[in-house]
Amino acid sequence: MNSKKFSEAMSELGSKYVDEAIHYKKKKNKKPFWIKLGAVAACFAIVIAVGGILAPFSGGMIVSAYAYGTDEEITTAGAVMNSGTISDSGEMKGQPLMFYLSGKDIATVRFSCKNQQINFLDWTEKRDEYGNAQNFTVAYGEDESEYYYLTISWVPNAIIRELTDNEDSTIAALPEEMRNDIIVMEITFENGKTTTKAITISLLDDGRFFASFDDYQISDEDTFINRPDSEAIGAAPVIEDNYKEADPNEPEQIVIPNSITFTGTIIDNVIESLVPIILVDVEENSGLSYDKVLFELTEEQKDWELKIGTRVQIVCSDIFQESTPPIGNLISITKAAPNDELKIADEAARAYYENTVFEVVSLELKSQTENKIIFSVCASKDGVIQEPNRTITLQLNNGTWEVVNEGY
Repeated sequence: MNSKKFSEAMSELGSKYVDEAIHYKKKKNKKPFWIKLGAVAACFAIVIAVGGILAPFSGGMIVSAYAYGTDEEITTAGAVMNSGTISDSGEMKGQPLMFYLSGKDIATVRFSCKNQQINFLDWTEKRDEYGNAQNFTVAYGEDESEYYYLTISWVPNAIIRELTDNEDSTIAALPEEMRNDIIVMEITFENGKTTTKAITISLLDDGRFFASFDDYQISDEDTFINRPDSEAIGAAPVIEDNYKEADPNEPEQIVIPNSITFTGTIIDNVIESLVPIILVDVEENSGLSYDKVLFELTEEQKDWELKIGTRVQIVCSDIFQESTPPIGNLISITKAAPNDELKIADEAARAYYENTVFEVVSLELKSQTENKIIFSVCASKDGVIQEPNRTITLQLNNGTWEVVNEGY
């Protein structure tokens, strides 16, 4: 009998005996004082016993899971996640599942993902973080106000690879093992007690994801839980030489990364996050090895999160935090000219060199804004490649791209 039913039963029992007591005719002979005292003591003992029975059920061992961004509880009944989808071509939009735990006095949680991968991000920057991992342990601590900022992201990399690498693959044709996954959480509380929870995830035929959260009993078949924990993401920016961890016995050397410039299109955002975030689709000719990159925006840059579909020029550091997609350190963001304008500027630059002693071997976009484009030019003179590359700057004046500067 749970505490609620017990309370209701005691309530009914109490009212019954009160009613009987009202209509009962008292006997004239009184019971001795010691009998009354014994009855009081017995009642007190019952109260203590009942409290002892109910105490384990009313303690702080309740843990819940919530979708990050919407704060919707993930229940045992489950629900379709509206934060992300995937197509038959393997293109993923948004985040399929990002969640956080809520509870009291959680000491540690060990996460184990069976088929796909998970990332852990600590927005308080007090704990080790994990990327593209399957097993790891996180120290939570007594400050439950921090739990909201400890987020777990489920990343279906195996699904993405299968759909992108095989043209004939579709979501409906994927094996059940690939379409379904589970994240088991072994939770230890500050008082030493433990509980086990799990989130199950299913990929629906329409590309949406269904998730539920419930108690879990680990069995001998759950061999994925026995995998060793992954290595935490290395701390930055304390690095030396070839971007290795600094020797603790030597003075720290802070390496300032170089900046790179590329163009791309803002294709998504995460408005409900603690900081505004945009996802940029990188253009093929930008010289960047990533297809898509995430960027956190400052207070001055936050208006860009609403400009989905805008072609932009990004200046960022050349060191990225490895995740899926990678996270870049944004230096500046400006609106770039449309692709057709870039083509017109390219033609104008080549036409300029036709009237010089140089012959254009190749043009590489160096920087671009809505009104100014700069190319790095590999040129030859009398058949000899000139070094270093020359630079040509064009500016948009009255709808025409004009050369305003050229040289080294």
